[in-house]
Amino acid sequence: MVRSLAFAVVGVAAAIAVWSHVLRDSDSAAACGTFGPYDFDTFESGDSVDYYTHVIRMASQGALVHEPFEAGGEVIDLTYQGLLSGPRGDRTTTPDPSLRVPPSIYMAIAWVEANWANASHSVPWGGVGPTLRSFDCGYGVGQVTTGMRNDAGVPTAKQALVGTNIGFNVAEGMRILADKWNQAPGLRPIAGNGDTEALEDWYYAIWSYNGFAFVNHPFNPNRDPLRNGGGIDMIYHCYDESAPSYVDIGGSIPLYGYGDYTYPERVYGCMRFPPSVSALRDPERHDAGLPMWSPVEFNMPFFHRSEVAASFDPVVWETCDIFIDGCAPMDFPTSFEDVEVVPHNDPLPPLDSVEAASVFGQPALLIEGPSSADLEILDDTGKSESVRVTVTNTGSWIGSYRILSSAPWLVARHPGQPSSVSLDAGIAIGAETEIVVIAEP
Repeated sequence: MVRSLAFAVVGVAAAIAVWSHVLRDSDSAAACGTFGPYDFDTFESGDSVDYYTHVIRMASQGALVHEPFEAGGEVIDLTYQGLLSGPRGDRTTTPDPSLRVPPSIYMAIAWVEANWANASHSVPWGGVGPTLRSFDCGYGVGQVTTGMRNDAGVPTAKQALVGTNIGFNVAEGMRILADKWNQAPGLRPIAGNGDTEALEDWYYAIWSYNGFAFVNHPFNPNRDPLRNGGGIDMIYHCYDESAPSYVDIGGSIPLYGYGDYTYPERVYGCMRFPPSVSALRDPERHDAGLPMWSPVEFNMPFFHRSEVAASFDPVVWETCDIFIDGCAPMDFPTSFEDVEVVPHNDPLPPLDSVEAASVFGQPALLIEGPSSADLEILDDTGKSESVRVTVTNTGSWIGSYRILSSAPWLVARHPGQPSSVSLDAGIAIGAETEIVVIAEP
């Protein structure tokens, strides 16, 4: 069954052919597709801690998108596919949608990836502006890169939704993390018994979300072996001064920083040592000294156990080649009966029955303006006249739209923006939501 979603396509057509184009950074174009990065707008919730927590928890249990839907004339599938489970040799073969991703893991991933920001750092909390975009075209709070290449010059409807709406961004990011988990045992090793509820068993899936490369290997010789700061576990401090790995050398910068840790060490570290809340993001939580979430307990790999150390021997990594067989020698246990060590479950319980409308609202977009225009060249630079098209959300919350044009040299931008700026997709906010605007100096 396919349902439709409120999503607008703003078409721009012209009766003349004036050659003009928008310059793209060459390095970005190489990483992001033939036509370089997309320019998206999004909304940065002023209630980001509670709202983004809610979005992540819903996505982790597949409660955001229940079925494929139609938007912009395209069928989009952002449904949660579910998870495989079990150890190598006794692994299920069909993903089970009733098995959730531990939400605490993705909460930490979203912090490591984007500091829980869906928009560019120039956008205030509660404001609208450019979507956060990395040099390699990771978009939004999940820094989604998979499926986001720009090889056609205009975004697909799915790309526009993922790039403009945090709900769809998190839904896609969760699908990607679930896919990394499901790559075992065929393309990835397995931690523990492959128990979806065990935080420790997600080690390789977390590693893979950033790229299953040797740079994230805990025994990479380019990493300082003392980065644990004397603590038992080799994990990132997430700038919590009480963490053992936060080695104070005077000033505001510790001895070991973000770049000194592997990706799993960063994610697990921020789970145990939650980031603090800035006064701009959440004044009440900041004044109360509350972190963004409660500390999460887990065990990092027991490298002092021979059976674990052997799995992480760099020689084993080298012999695994391209991991076509999942590299069984890298499987490692996460429980040890002789010392009564067992894995930990996520402390956040599943949410009760919730409605996706609490995330997506009920947007209804109204497009006002000409569908075609005769544009006259203004001067010898090739610049032409422009026409104004207004997109209004007469419904509630966030409505996404994308720009399609009849020629590549036709571009859209907001009034007053310079010619170097363009817009591929954006959003319209319902009247019930107040938007924070920073006044021009």
